[in-house]
Amino acid sequence: MRVLIHNSDSPHNRGDRAILAGNIELARRRWPGAEIVSLSQYPERDAAWFGIRFLPVSPYSTGIGDMLRLLRAARGADVVLWGGGEILKDYTNKLGLVYWLLKLVLLRLVNRQVIGAFQGIGPTSADVSKRLIRATVDLTSVFIVRDDESREKLRSWGVRTPVISSFDPAVVGTVTTPDADVLARLERTTGLVAERLDGSIGIGVRRWFHYKRSGWIPFRFVPARLRGSQAESAELATYRAALAELVDRVVDRWDADVVFYPMHMEASEGDAAFAREVIARMRHADRAFVVDADEFSPAEYAGLMSRSRLFIASRLHSAIVATIAGVPATVLYYVDKGRLFFEQIGMQRYARPIEQSLEPTFVEDVLASLEDLDEHRDQVVADLAAGVASMTERLQADFAEGTEGVR
Repeated sequence: MRVLIHNSDSPHNRGDRAILAGNIELARRRWPGAEIVSLSQYPERDAAWFGIRFLPVSPYSTGIGDMLRLLRAARGADVVLWGGGEILKDYTNKLGLVYWLLKLVLLRLVNRQVIGAFQGIGPTSADVSKRLIRATVDLTSVFIVRDDESREKLRSWGVRTPVISSFDPAVVGTVTTPDADVLARLERTTGLVAERLDGSIGIGVRRWFHYKRSGWIPFRFVPARLRGSQAESAELATYRAALAELVDRVVDRWDADVVFYPMHMEASEGDAAFAREVIARMRHADRAFVVDADEFSPAEYAGLMSRSRLFIASRLHSAIVATIAGVPATVLYYVDKGRLFFEQIGMQRYARPIEQSLEPTFVEDVLASLEDLDEHRDQVVADLAAGVASMTERLQADFAEGTEGVR
């Protein structure tokens, strides 16, 4: 059995790595002994992390040579799993939808067994975008989504391919208890020692309120001179200042260090840089650390998070990884995927839209959620474990249903 997984940006995005790790585990359970291959411009590193073979190809490459290597691998595979996170949407740009449609046309030419593997359908407003998404999904034989709302969107847009609603596969990920080597790497790259990691407050933030939504071109390709004031909007400044005040108050309340866990490592997204901007505005900057060295596998990264007392997230997959690590978390969701995951795990009372960071009561409201999580820690941790177990069982069943015809 040969399986090709075309993931999203796992070489640079720790959230996409968590999704890839989940899809690999589901494929292994479905087809024991299968040969699994994915894509990365860091094939040796990722082979060591995930235990599979990687083609030396960026998942987003448009090079002719890379495309030919991908198509050769797809032609030789028994199934192509088109995984990833929230690939199909237009709230950031529309050009990506054209890219995926063209790529799926080529993949379908060499392998008719292309399956959408646990994607989310993000906010989409333009009719042309909905038509592009419908055409792309209809090139797959089965399309598995990670929530009911994504399935209903596809149905309402006229998708003919069977659509299965499930969960985010990142919940199937592995958490490895930090050993001496991992802790030594942590201290070398951040200055944070193991004793201060234990009981710390974890934070996974992303920059927001900084680009025009639903243009044709991805924000990272827009020349800096054309971004204008959007790079430093009043909303972004308020959001950043509110985070700094919140983190300071967390240090005051729990007398704990705070550890920022960047998820997207590309400079265009700048999770680590944004974390440092927040720290620069803190009173307790000496109590804050950033795990920005890309030296930890997904399981090791989850293990570091597992030593946290509480977790605050605006990057959804930092909250998901914290969840599988058994850490009570609250999320500031910027699109519906954050709200939906917390509803699925039964923690919706700890989710709030990121726009609330612009309101005067934001810091007090989040602190109240953290206090509640901490007070009911034992029950929350038990509920998280039960939710993850239930999701995992359903993910395996949905994956088996979606791949029933694959031999």
